[in-house]
Amino acid sequence: MRLEADQLGADQAVRQSSGLSAVVDRPDRRLGLRARLRAFVARPSFRQSLVRAGFSLARQRVQAARIDLSQRFAKGPRIRSCRVGNVPLDRARSVAIFIHYAPVAAVSRMVMEQVQGYRDRGFAVVFVSMAPSIPSAAVTELEGRCAAIVERRNYGLDFGAWHDLLPAVLTQAPEANELLLVNDSLCGPFRSLEPAFTAMRTAPEGLYGLTENLAPAPHLQSYFLLATGRATIEDLATFFAAHRVTANKRRTIREGEVRLSGWMRGRGHPVAAWCGYEAVEAAALRQPAARRRVRTLYPHLFAGIAPDDAAAMRAALRRRPLNSTHLFWRELVEEMGFPFVKTDLLLRNPLGIADDLDWRPLLEGNREAVSVIEEHLALLGGPRRAAARPAGTAPAGRTMAA
Repeated sequence: MRLEADQLGADQAVRQSSGLSAVVDRPDRRLGLRARLRAFVARPSFRQSLVRAGFSLARQRVQAARIDLSQRFAKGPRIRSCRVGNVPLDRARSVAIFIHYAPVAAVSRMVMEQVQGYRDRGFAVVFVSMAPSIPSAAVTELEGRCAAIVERRNYGLDFGAWHDLLPAVLTQAPEANELLLVNDSLCGPFRSLEPAFTAMRTAPEGLYGLTENLAPAPHLQSYFLLATGRATIEDLATFFAAHRVTANKRRTIREGEVRLSGWMRGRGHPVAAWCGYEAVEAAALRQPAARRRVRTLYPHLFAGIAPDDAAAMRAALRRRPLNSTHLFWRELVEEMGFPFVKTDLLLRNPLGIADDLDWRPLLEGNREAVSVIEEHLALLGGPRRAAARPAGTAPAGRTMAA
């Protein structure tokens, strides 16, 4: 009872000092097993076929088990190389571990600019690439922006890389009071990151992220995690040290991303999101385009509800929380000032969103920024324009956790 009271007090302190939303359990918003299965089967690639969905899940598990077995007998360490950059790590107070993936030996201009953005905000960046290799010109450019450039075998997703790198990084940066775990699964920035960093740095020491997901349990989405304070960093390192590295993406999400938030709260740390789910949902459903998008994907939820009745739609969604970075992607940027759009959405559109996915108007005529993102998407998904890709298609690309 005392721990619960302490957590409640910490949650209130976080909100009052920074406006962040605590990631807490919402029993009335839990997505039941039947609803999760229905959502899984409803993906465009399965065409509402339980057989296709079951076969896909079994195939993923078999493939992951084969990779895990081969990795157990693989010769050589998972870290293939490590180069020291020009940014000192031993005196760094703020450290970022940036995970990079590309299907070819390349680092896009967008990724370089994201790395520089974190450097400009005071972070000594450890760049970890799980691409086939890094071109020498890119290595030279990264050396000027980073504390270290690491090449690692593409195994275990982001959580596997953080598991492997955290002990060495924290040993070399004993004074670090901020630890940012971030990956390149985000296109942008479309808006400034400064408001988010200001809020997180104003809050009491804890674990913070940009967005939360409520399914299957409330948790910070792991593409961006900022731990502040030595105690928070040390407990975060303890969690990753115990993490089981696996190629099974669903297991990694369940035992890594989803479990992490509750585990850190259990250790007494505030856990909060810059864009809390309810705030995003309310802001999005005030927009006609978002209401149309949700009604098109989940028509059975809104029988008898008028198209302009946002309050009734929110009530219908009480037991059906959505992935806001996909379903409310445009409203996140336009209404909440969110800096990014998920790359996976633009490349694969996994939920089969039928409305316009053109992200270019969000950049308000900034042709250079548009060009940078188009080049990045082409690098991951081939020469075709990602916004014109038919819903449900799946090019080769990023294989990391969200």
